[in-house]
Parts: sequence; structure tokens; C-alpha cells
Amino acid sequence: MRILLIGNFAPPYEEENLHNLSLLKKLSEDQHQCTILNISEKPSKDSSFIDSKNYIDFVFKLVRLSLRKDVVHFATKGYLRLGLLKLMTSILIGKILGAKTFITIHSEFFSVAGQMRSPVGGRQTLFTAFTLANKIICSDKDTYDVASMYMRKSNFELIPSFIYIPDEIANKETPVLLNLQSKKKVIIFANVKYPSFLFEILKEMLENHPLPSDTGVVISLYDRPTSKLQHAIEEIGDSMRDSIIFIEPDDLRSTLLSYSKSDVVLRHMNCDGIVFFEDFAFSIKKMLHAENDIYFPSGLLFIKEGSVADMCVCIMNTMLCVEAGTTPEPELSNSYKRIKQLYEE
Repeated sequence: MRILLIGNFAPPYEEENLHNLSLLKKLSEDQHQCTILNISEKPSKDSSFIDSKNYIDFVFKLVRLSLRKDVVHFATKGYLRLGLLKLMTSILIGKILGAKTFITIHSEFFSVAGQMRSPVGGRQTLFTAFTLANKIICSDKDTYDVASMYMRKSNFELIPSFIYIPDEIANKETPVLLNLQSKKKVIIFANVKYPSFLFEILKEMLENHPLPSDTGVVISLYDRPTSKLQHAIEEIGDSMRDSIIFIEPDDLRSTLLSYSKSDVVLRHMNCDGIVFFEDFAFSIKKMLHAENDIYFPSGLLFIKEGSVADMCVCIMNTMLCVEAGTTPEPELSNSYKRIKQLYEE
């Protein structure tokens, strides 16, 4: 099949763009011809990906790239107005040109913002896109429940987002992998900004709640240059120096390796490569490892109210200690296989 994938494919890497890249990797391994239109504010690292600068530029590239495609698949976190406009345009153009059209709504604020869309503009945009699309894929139950209020539920599919770790990466001996192999538990602080609520949590943990020596802490920093902030973090966490591993935010291989060994990830809220609400909110998710794939069956969104850093670290430590247990539905099913089935129906 000839497939156009539209979404965030640029660093800094986290669940959304890692899932999009994982889907691309698996489709390519199955010999499908994939074209990438990156809608992130950040430029992509892969020279074969096509970046869009503004809405007009996006539309011209969308029309050109959608020609003779079997599938047009748009992935979004679903709450930026420009992103919604691009979503509707992509589905409309895909339909006009005879392609099957799909939408993936990544978990973020859609379960809240989706219900708060303006009756004039926002809801009509979503309703139009959902009406025209062959399938709307939701990555979690809350998003599914809110999204389906716009259309019939038969048009919606609940398929967890996943991150695929290819064997050539999982089995490649690198300094990051060697450092993580000796750790029983690993926690990721992804794309940390300073100042931010997430940085407060990291600082509180390093200063007042040092983790056991068999727990690794992987840290990537959002802003470049990273050396000054990295040095400051190393000084704060001097007692845990041997347990802290820094990776660059655009180092895809090290990021995938870190995710493959990790139990919990903390990150800022973001959409289309833009960070939101870093002063008072962050997300924490538990990871579920199933063969070469990683799923995110549960998570929390922390909203700052008063002095809560100590409490947040305690909750985070509790999440590290609790075993994942039996894999719940729908994580038992293979997400990629189901997406491919939808393409072929």
C-alpha cells in the first residue's frame, strides 16, 4: 500500500512521535510505501520526511503528497486550533482523491478540551473530520468516550499507542544500554525544561528522596545547549551520580533504548512539538513491556496546587514499586496488526 502519514515526527522524542515513528518502522518492514508529512513546530531529522511551515504550505504539500495514495492517516493530540484545521483538511483532501482516511487521537488533553470546543468552529471541524474518516483510532478509554460523542461509536476504534523497539536497537551494545542493564528499575524524565514543575519534581527527588542504587534515572533536556543545566543537575544529585544517565533529546536510538528498559516516564504536556503548561503540570505514565513493544496502560496528570513536589515524588516512587500484574484489555491485542487490518478492510 501507498500510505501518507501526517503528524509529529520530529524531536524532542516522547510517546506521541515515538509511536508515529514506530508505526512507520513496522509499515516499512512490511514493504509498504510510506510518505511522511511532519506537522511539528520542530524540523524532522530524517531528510526523507517533509516538513510543513504554515497552513498554506501544508495544504500545497498535502495535495501533492496525497495523490495516488491508498491511505491518508493523520495523528494528533487534538486540541490546537491550527492542528484541527489541518486534520479536517487532510481528511477532506484524502477523500476527494480517493484514499481511505484514518485519524489517531493520542492521549493528552482531548478528554478535557474535546468537550470544551466552541460550538461555532471547533466542534464543527471535529464533526466534519470524524464524519468523513473511515476510522477514528483513540489511544485510551477516556479519549474514546469523549471523541465518540461527536459521531457514532461504530466509527471509533480503541487501539493503545505503542512504541516499537527493533531488534537491531534492543540488542546493540551502547554505553546507555550497559548502564541500564544493571538497574532493576528505571525512570525517565523526558525533555526537562528549566524552570518548570517537572524540574521541581526532579530536584525534589534528587535532594530529598534519593532512589536505591539499583534504580536508574534517565534525563533528557529540552533546550540547547544542555551542558549548563546538566552540570547543575549533576551537582544537585551528586549522591546519585552513578545512577543518572543523560541523553540528548534528538538521540532516537538512546531514547528507544531507555524506554525499552524503563518502568515510568515523566514529561511535560505538549502538542505538535510545542510544550504547554510547564509551570504547573506534567504527565507520568507507567510502562508495560510486551515483547518488542511498549504500551502505556495507566498514567496520571499532575496539576500544581500549593507546594506539592514532595507528594508527587512519593506517588512516583509508589508507582515504581507496584508490579504491573496481568495485562488488561485491550493491551492483549497487537496494536499494529489491528491498524493494518483497518487499512486493508
